[in-house]
Amino acid sequence: MKDLDMYYIFRKIRKPKTVITWLDKLTFPRILVLWLFIIVFFGVVYYFLANGTSFLFRNRSLDVITTVTDSIYFSFITATTTGYGDILPTGTFKVISIVEVIAGLLLLALVTSKLVSIKQDAILGELYELSLTEKINRLRSTLLLFRQNLSRQINKIETGKIKKREIKDLYVYTASLEDVLIETKALFGKKKKNHFVQDIDHVSTELIFSSILKSFEKLNVLIVIMNRRKVAWKGKLSLNLIKKCMDLNEELFKSLNSKNLMPTTLEDLKTRKEAVIPKIKKGLVKKRKK
Repeated sequence: MKDLDMYYIFRKIRKPKTVITWLDKLTFPRILVLWLFIIVFFGVVYYFLANGTSFLFRNRSLDVITTVTDSIYFSFITATTTGYGDILPTGTFKVISIVEVIAGLLLLALVTSKLVSIKQDAILGELYELSLTEKINRLRSTLLLFRQNLSRQINKIETGKIKKREIKDLYVYTASLEDVLIETKALFGKKKKNHFVQDIDHVSTELIFSSILKSFEKLNVLIVIMNRRKVAWKGKLSLNLIKKCMDLNEELFKSLNSKNLMPTTLEDLKTRKEAVIPKIKKGLVKKRKK
């Protein structure tokens, strides 16, 4: 029970702090407004809480400050740590002025951190864009390699040089297609929780979906040739994997509707999909022996 309580406390401590989240959302205009509010607030405090023991006075003439404008002026030079020395606090106002100095320094540190954060965000944004481009290129390269492997299989079948063990390689090649489809689904299904997550541009979207369809079209050619040559390739694992790839492709095209492609481009991609997928499904059906 004790271990459970400690675990619960640890989990509570690790929860995101609302104060830090609020500070992160502060913009420069809001910081300026907050800074001005602090100056005016402390100025009003110096004016209204002045009494016989706690007050502001002029250093040279020793006159007590009795106007709100002079109180706000002292608050301003205190918050900015200028410290001309023409007006001095006494009594509890010394403690209050120290608190105001600390508040002013904290706001200055916040502004500095914001300036550094802007530079870091720009660098991280560029790195994310490069990473995204590299990932898309890698996915397209994997799909190209998949089609090249299928082309070699087709050539061997047509020339009669295919070996029985090489037929099993279809499962390996299809597994790589599945990996690409899963990664692509994760890439397009990523929710934009922060400004680093960017939408994939229209050109890259069209290229990667076109490459996926080319891979299915090449797979259909291979299936047609293997069925025509009566190659025994319809193992349970291969059939299930190809079906899974088609299901993943269907889910991908559902996400494609939200990518704002040109209507003609979107229609062309859907037409190609509707043309090749039924053919593959037909080629997967095992014919009963008479």
